[in-house]
Amino acid sequence: MISPVRIVIIGRPNVGKSTLFNRLYGRRRALVHDEPGVTRDRLEEKAEWWSNGRRFPVTLVDTGGVGGDRFAVEIEKQVKIAVEQADLVLFVLDSKVGVTPLDEDLLRELSRSGVMKKTPAFAVVNKVDAELHEERIADFYSLGLEQIHTISAEHGRGIDDLKIAIFQLFPDRLIEQVEVEEEQEVQDESELHEDLKADESEDDPEVDSERRIPRIAIVGKPNVGKSTLLNAILGENRMITSPIAGTTVDSVDSLVEIEGKSYCFIDTAGIRRKSKTEQGVEVLSVVQTRKALEQADLAILVLDGEQGITDQDEKIGGLIQEVGCSVILLMNKWDTQRKNPGFTKELAAEKIRAKMAYLNYAPVHFASAIRAQGLEDLNGLIDEILHQRRLKIPTHEFTEWVRKEATIHNPMNAKFFLCHQSGRNPPTFVCHVSDPDKVHFSLRRHFVNALRERWGYMGSPVRMLFIETKNRKNPFSKKK
Repeated sequence: MISPVRIVIIGRPNVGKSTLFNRLYGRRRALVHDEPGVTRDRLEEKAEWWSNGRRFPVTLVDTGGVGGDRFAVEIEKQVKIAVEQADLVLFVLDSKVGVTPLDEDLLRELSRSGVMKKTPAFAVVNKVDAELHEERIADFYSLGLEQIHTISAEHGRGIDDLKIAIFQLFPDRLIEQVEVEEEQEVQDESELHEDLKADESEDDPEVDSERRIPRIAIVGKPNVGKSTLLNAILGENRMITSPIAGTTVDSVDSLVEIEGKSYCFIDTAGIRRKSKTEQGVEVLSVVQTRKALEQADLAILVLDGEQGITDQDEKIGGLIQEVGCSVILLMNKWDTQRKNPGFTKELAAEKIRAKMAYLNYAPVHFASAIRAQGLEDLNGLIDEILHQRRLKIPTHEFTEWVRKEATIHNPMNAKFFLCHQSGRNPPTFVCHVSDPDKVHFSLRRHFVNALRERWGYMGSPVRMLFIETKNRKNPFSKKK
């Protein structure tokens, strides 16, 4: 198995690093804005390039701009870690500005650390129009880097030439098409085997769980400790943390293996009240956070143990419920309550549930991310929620159950025909009835409560839809 080439993109702020990252990745992943210093944490994504029918796997790493006004020390630490792990460094420069003292300082610092002796580095001169390539390249030879490439990341000029140079630097990482086909055959055979297993045991939740790495979004308002929590889970200072609200701007994925199982944790930007959200990059951050939630299986809503529940926490909880992912309510900074022994976890949980009654299905967990306390049981809780979320109830069993429950409480005498589970993300059920208007709201509530009591679905929203059907025998039969 050939390992991907790890390509790290560095440079001072606003030279186009994230734009180049997106161009090499093949789609918009990194947040791009005219405001300097938008990228702060390390953003990593795997991609595949192709050259003459051969596959070239890469891991692309975007880093924050070195030498900016905000989080300068933290960003510099993250850049050093990224460069030490790199197979190739792309040092991005701005052709319109030329070589600056900050560019020279950054290169000098990398040379002093000894990294540049063992890791090849290309100078990538960005923002160059095609007709001006030659006259704008001369100033950058003074940096003494291995190769100089002129590009326009925004318009895609020079990107193919840059890729060719990378192919030539790592010819042993190009995978022949024959190898790809053999890998694909093994993959196809494995997928076929899994499909057969799924057909044989449709109701086995473990079959589906092995197909995709669960995505877990860490969300909350600013400065509640989201990045600190992820660092504690990772066991390393991967994310930049700071008392300053809004430290995290982009959503950053981190692949984690815990007890032999893989998870993708997503650190997101803090969501402030709309009236306090600044225009520009902060608005884009909120959009990125919503996208992360829409793609997540589970959200960890981080609450502040010092401040308690706020209106903004309630709004974020409503957003989680709206997109349909499962949720854990995690009260962080619980260590700050040590001097308040009368305020127990039980009392705190009651207050949380009173404020966020619409998330009454969500478990409440207490932790201190900065002290790495209370995280031992979090993994087991995550696994149990994901397990229950994937439960598939057989149609016959569910239909019989609905009809039985309807005899207990059915004030408007609605008649139920075939009922089935239509989806698992989130758990969704469709009931064919004589008249949906006769399904009283109290009956709907009874169904959901009884369903949770019977099958669980802890931490997940349950959706029940009621559709009018006149044909009692088979609501799916086609009219002749």
